[in-house]
Amino acid sequence: GLNEKGLAAGMFYFPASARYMPYTAADAGKTIAQWEVPSWILENFDSVEEVKANIGGIVVPAVVFGGWGFAPEAHYIVHDASGKSIVIEYTGGKLNVYDNPLGVLTNSPAFDWHMTNLRNYVNFSMTNVPPVKLGSIKLEPFGQGSGMLGLPGDFTPPSRFVRAVAFSQSVFTPKTGNDAVLEAFHVLNQFDIPKGAAREHEKDAHGNILADYTIWTAASDLKAKQYFFRTYENSQIRMVDLMKMNLDAKDIVKISIKGDEIIKPLNP
Repeated sequence: GLNEKGLAAGMFYFPASARYMPYTAADAGKTIAQWEVPSWILENFDSVEEVKANIGGIVVPAVVFGGWGFAPEAHYIVHDASGKSIVIEYTGGKLNVYDNPLGVLTNSPAFDWHMTNLRNYVNFSMTNVPPVKLGSIKLEPFGQGSGMLGLPGDFTPPSRFVRAVAFSQSVFTPKTGNDAVLEAFHVLNQFDIPKGAAREHEKDAHGNILADYTIWTAASDLKAKQYFFRTYENSQIRMVDLMKMNLDAKDIVKISIKGDEIIKPLNP
């Protein structure tokens, strides 16, 4: 989500890594559930620096979400309109806040592990590699993209983290906000999981194959305060302008993201 000050916060699945803070009754007045952290951030702060200064003032324990019957494991990313970004994680029962100069987050393991893992790919380049001479033999690349030969292409969180860094750092600087949004969606194309490409071994109680897929993809313009999204069923980019909403509304407003793809025939 994002707020009217240009602050954005996201909650990401963090399985087998999240270890929340211990809870005591004396902390009840400053305790919130783990799924409430992004809302608390967006309701109270204007910038990443304000979040960093205040996140230590709350207690976040492992709270069971009633609808699911277990305590969801999550970690968080926060961005602001100045370009600053942080990652918030609860591991080992303690709060960890990391500056995030690359602005990237995926899932497990912890953020510092992902940043260390980037050192395995120091040979990557957005520039094509030159031919190699081996004795009398000259070996030339097959085509474009040789600078990123070996970039991990699977859907695991570590591989997606590396790809997200590689593509977000290699795109040309957009000239306008709309250009930046479109460029973001081109980067996010690299993480669109088709139904069936990432399956579980077990079937559900009805015999259905369990498969992870990209339900929706979104980008936020934190200067214009606009939220852009597309869904698995409809790749048309749609937008909600926060500043055209009633910021003092008393009730929650719901906007459906449902809708099927419209294929436009071009025959004369």
